[in-house]
Amino acid sequence: MRLVGVTAICAVLGACAASAPEVRARLGQEYVGKNVDTLVMKWGPPTSSFRMNRGQSSYVWQLATETTLTSDRSAKTYACKVNVVASPTGIIEQLNTEDPNAGDGLLGVVGAYGSMCGERLGMKPQG
Repeated sequence: MRLVGVTAICAVLGACAASAPEVRARLGQEYVGKNVDTLVMKWGPPTSSFRMNRGQSSYVWQLATETTLTSDRSAKTYACKVNVVASPTGIIEQLNTEDPNAGDGLLGVVGAYGSMCGERLGMKPQG
């Protein structure tokens, strides 16, 4: 019942981002099968890349970073990372995200704000 209330608040405020699984699925639908240069043109050069043994290439884009202080005064850093594996010809074969929930507090923990990648990419929940 609480989740319904949180969802209603998000709908009213319009500030919620898509969830991590939703972001991953939508990015996969949009980019798998396309040339990796499409992502370079959209997000700039990857943060890191390397050639794999079978001739494929792996790329990582870090699109956002957020550091928060915990109750014990230590710092915790979260990042929106997009990991891509491309064929030897540069065609995206796999796309995955490392994508924590956005926001702090109880609503952030339960994912009410959506994911950090969803927030960074401006993806709203579908539905």
